[in-house]
Amino acid sequence: MAISLIVTILENLNGFLKTDKEVIKMAKTFKATKLQILTKIVIPANLSSFINSLKVNIGLSLVGVISGEFLVSKAGLRIFDCLWWAGV
Repeated sequence: MAISLIVTILENLNGFLKTDKEVIKMAKTFKATKLQILTKIVIPANLSSFINSLKVNIGLSLVGVISGEFLVSKAGLRIFDCLWWAGV
């Protein structure tokens, strides 16, 4: 979880910092508040990077669950048995 969280935070921070400065400056000239700049400009501009980081985190989480099952438990979570019986 720590790896996924760090990757997500750094990816989103990088996207927030690379938001177009001219658009933010234009919003400030129209007297937009910080909350309006965040919700109307910064978050929509970085929505794709947020979704991409979530896709990476899903893969990292699955790797963590499967490796934890192999290393720690005798009975496990039975992920492979569920997949086997489901016919996947």
